[in-house]
Amino acid sequence: MDKKADLRFVVFLTLLADIIDKPFGLVIFSETINNGRVWFHSLAVNLALSAVLLLWRKPLVCVLALWFHQLCDGMWMRPWVALWPLTGALGYRDLPLDQWVYNLLSPYNVITELAGLALLVVFGWYYGLLRWERFKSFLATGKLEKRLV
Repeated sequence: MDKKADLRFVVFLTLLADIIDKPFGLVIFSETINNGRVWFHSLAVNLALSAVLLLWRKPLVCVLALWFHQLCDGMWMRPWVALWPLTGALGYRDLPLDQWVYNLLSPYNVITELAGLALLVVFGWYYGLLRWERFKSFLATGKLEKRLV
């Protein structure tokens, strides 16, 4: 891992698509879009952000963080979102609540979310971030101290 990278920024970039798309797609434009995966889940926006990060000479891990989110969300299975604006459409418009709940609780979503949570716990344990003092140090510096095991 790049020692220069501020891992707080890497975490932020990993979550950026959801930080922006969820409020806009599900709350602000709920009557028209009604989808939490819109602009920042598209290849076009991620390519543009990747170019900006590289031009700003940010470590490669920052660019990879953007794409890791797309991989974890399985955006290749949603080409109407991934290929926006070429597709012109932005998602599942007017998805009924029962279908939304069904999708949320589908085995694929539950398994991938639990796998991600397990990975975070293992990572936290490995670097001692489950201890408050080490976690506080990470929040203050954005760097990981030597691992405990």
